[in-house]
Amino acid sequence: MRGPHAICLKDMTKGRVNMSGVDARLAAKDEQEYLDARYKQARADLERQRLIENGQSGALLFAAMAYGETLEENSLFRMASHWAKLVCIAAVFVIPNLLVIHVLL
Repeated sequence: MRGPHAICLKDMTKGRVNMSGVDARLAAKDEQEYLDARYKQARADLERQRLIENGQSGALLFAAMAYGETLEENSLFRMASHWAKLVCIAAVFVIPNLLVIHVLL
């Protein structure tokens, strides 16, 4: 069996067999320390991503509330927002039809 998990019983530099398994235990300990460090790093990355997502959801809620308050206070902004919605709705109906006409004709 070869690979990172293989137990090496023969010490190639000295040409003798190591029967105590000390090398195997040391290798297993090193591997476990590596895996522990990797787990801690992955766990910290996940926690960081969770905090970022929580912050983003809070910012989205704040933006929606600020948008609503601004619409109530400013009539010019309310009218511009209404016209922007109408333009988007019209684009949804017009652009696909123009694309079909362009491709098929």
